[in-house]
Amino acid sequence: MADFYLLPPRPSVGDELAKLVRPYLPGVPVTAGDCVRFLEAIVGKTGGRAFLVHREDLPDADDVIDSLRDGFGAGEGDRVIHVSIGPRAGEPRARVAIMGPEPVAVG
Repeated sequence: MADFYLLPPRPSVGDELAKLVRPYLPGVPVTAGDCVRFLEAIVGKTGGRAFLVHREDLPDADDVIDSLRDGFGAGEGDRVIHVSIGPRAGEPRARVAIMGPEPVAVG
C-alpha cells in the first residue's frame, strides 16, 4: 500500500513552507523551490511508499482518482491524502480516502 499526497501547486506549497522556515534561519535565503525540494527529498526516503503529486501534475484535475490511477499507478488499497492550504500559515487541511472501486473517505 502506498500513500499519494495530493498537494496544491508547487509555488503555493513552497511559499507556505518558506514563510514557516525563514524565521528560523534569519539571513539565509530560503526559496519556495528549496522548500519543495526538501519535501521531495523527505518523501524520497520512504522507499516508494509515499508519493507527492501536485495539482499541476494531474492530466485531469476533475477526475483525481482516475488521474492518479492512470498517471501515477495508484491502486486499490492505496491512500490518497488531499492536502489544501489552510486559512493560516502552518495549518494545512487534509482529507484521506482509500482507493478502491469507489474511493472511501476516511477523514
